[in-house]
Amino acid sequence: MGCSTAYLGLELLMLGDDQSRTGATPMPVNRHPRLLAAGITYRDLVISGIGQLPALGEERYGTDFVATWGGIANTARIAASLGARVQLLTGLGDDLNSQVCRRELIDWGIDLAPSPINPGWALPVTMSQACGTERAMTTVETALPVPFPAPSLDGVDAVITHVSIPADAWLYEAADAGIPVIADHGFEEGQESGVLEAVSGCTCYTPNAAEAMRLTGTDDPVRAARALAEHVPVVIVTCGGDGIVGVDSRTGEEVHVPAVAIDPVNTTGAGDATVAGLAWSWEWQVSLARKLDVAALVGAIVTSRAHGTTDPLTPEDLLAWVPRDPERFEFLAELLR
Repeated sequence: MGCSTAYLGLELLMLGDDQSRTGATPMPVNRHPRLLAAGITYRDLVISGIGQLPALGEERYGTDFVATWGGIANTARIAASLGARVQLLTGLGDDLNSQVCRRELIDWGIDLAPSPINPGWALPVTMSQACGTERAMTTVETALPVPFPAPSLDGVDAVITHVSIPADAWLYEAADAGIPVIADHGFEEGQESGVLEAVSGCTCYTPNAAEAMRLTGTDDPVRAARALAEHVPVVIVTCGGDGIVGVDSRTGEEVHVPAVAIDPVNTTGAGDATVAGLAWSWEWQVSLARKLDVAALVGAIVTSRAHGTTDPLTPEDLLAWVPRDPERFEFLAELLR
């Protein structure tokens, strides 16, 4: 069931911190938060512009190809291009892909000091074929030989993580210390046991609709979000073309923001980009709906580009969209001017 259908009857709460609706002078926002991104990085080889995904034994042609860095590196790159100061805790090997990855991410201004090098280990590789809103992926991956070391959290404004099972203890310590921990864990092909336990110690969980419904045994993304919010303070359920559902059990906010109307070209990494937009705007003094508007816009712009998360995405790119839907996005011009 799509989010647009499931949303019927859900009250959209627009609370008083939404300056663009009240006419109050907007509070300044931190455009350069310090974010720590933690998770696995992949070498992504992406073909986009395919009219139909090939069947076995069939050859199809795309319109574009890009070699990039996926996984948590997607989120790190988009957050950095938006202006965040990003530290990345990821696994790197001594293979050629790891060497090139390290050099290119440093060129993006990402701090790789927390990331250890694992001799003899090779960076995972994913081949992705993007077809409209769908994609098919094949990955070659071996597990990291040792867990990530606990990073320094001094000065960190928020943590973004592709959480492992079981989750690293330092994530819970960060959340307990008041540092927002935004967690994701994908299991599109099946439900991995222990997911709920892993994310329950975090501040925010960002599953897609299928994952949320499978995890809660519901047939409705809204009910799934509400059920998950009994375990995690903030739940953000991404629903593709049906937008984003958010439930904040701390404030009582329940929102459903629509998707941004775009022609999808390359959805690889769109979810990671959406989370980057959420983390970038996490501490803004605006309603949850406005933060989800930012996240939806970031994900949409990335999805509309053949190179997806490979291309930088700046606040100016977001502001360029304001005239297309001023009622929804004028608040960005007020906050970012």
